Amino acid sequence: MGVSMTKKELATIAGYTYRRLYDIDRDLPEGKKLFVKGEGEKYDLAIFVQKWVEYNVAQETPDDWEDLDLVKAKHEIVKTQKTELEVARMRGQLIDVTDVRRLWGDIANTVMQNLIHLPSKVAPMVQMMDNVEVISSIIDEEIRKILNDIAETPLPAYAAESEADEESEGEDEDGEV
Repeated sequence: MGVSMTKKELATIAGYTYRRLYDIDRDLPEGKKLFVKGEGEKYDLAIFVQKWVEYNVAQETPDDWEDLDLVKAKHEIVKTQKTELEVARMRGQLIDVTDVRRLWGDIANTVMQNLIHLPSKVAPMVQMMDNVEVISSIIDEEIRKILNDIAETPLPAYAAESEADEESEGEDEDGEV
């Protein structure tokens, strides 16, 4: 028969205190118990080592594999989301926020510049007028001119390029849509 040892000697071999090893053994199911009686009041060393290795492997592997599976699943979700965003961008359903901010900043700047010049443009026209309706119509006409000029202002080069790219993606080889 194999080598037999006491529980304390087995705990020393495992590098644990007897109390800690006893608690581990107590919580294990019947077929997985660490201490298997050998001769007399002693326990078989070979069986203990096999069960101890099995216990340690079971303690480390499931959590590691679950973590790895979780990481892989999250990675796949991120890859899927990235692909969905790329497809939406190619379809023209998604645009970069910085491009939108930049374009709207340019538009707001143009509007502001035109409206700032409005008083100096209108003041000489209405300087000697008394009729409120005529003054209102002059101001209204000038505001409409400014708004039409802004609407007819061509897009900045960076915005026109991206719009041309989107239009060319929708054409076939003959240049037809």
